[in-house]
Amino acid sequence: MATDEAFDQIHSFVESRWADAALTCPIAWDNEEFTEPKPYDADDQPQHWGKVLIDGKLWRLESIGSGDPADERWEETGGLQFFAMVPVGTGSRRCRQVLTEFAQMCRGQEAGAVTFGDIIFNPIGSTDEAGNWWTMSIEIEWKRG
Repeated sequence: MATDEAFDQIHSFVESRWADAALTCPIAWDNEEFTEPKPYDADDQPQHWGKVLIDGKLWRLESIGSGDPADERWEETGGLQFFAMVPVGTGSRRCRQVLTEFAQMCRGQEAGAVTFGDIIFNPIGSTDEAGNWWTMSIEIEWKRG
């Protein structure tokens, strides 16, 4: 679980930057209202969308000596996961484009006290339970000091 401070900073960063992305791609957030698009629009064109998850992995003590844990420097780390969804049977190219754009948006950036680090691309795709969407994902490591 990410702390609310880290979550809020990452959420604000993604919301403000993703709105300006070249690829129009609606995103769903964990436990927030979202209307999933249909796999194909009225003109039979394939649609796509993304899902964002923010997790926290570790609070690490980065300083020692004050005697009071509250006065020490702690570093929080976690992962920003992004899942790109495309209709089953339409290939992986659009997923790769969306994931690349999301990764480039975060690469080398800071969101308040959060710094984005390594980007891990998961080359394995999977299909959702209903069999409508095929997905690929990335994870962007982050830290807050």
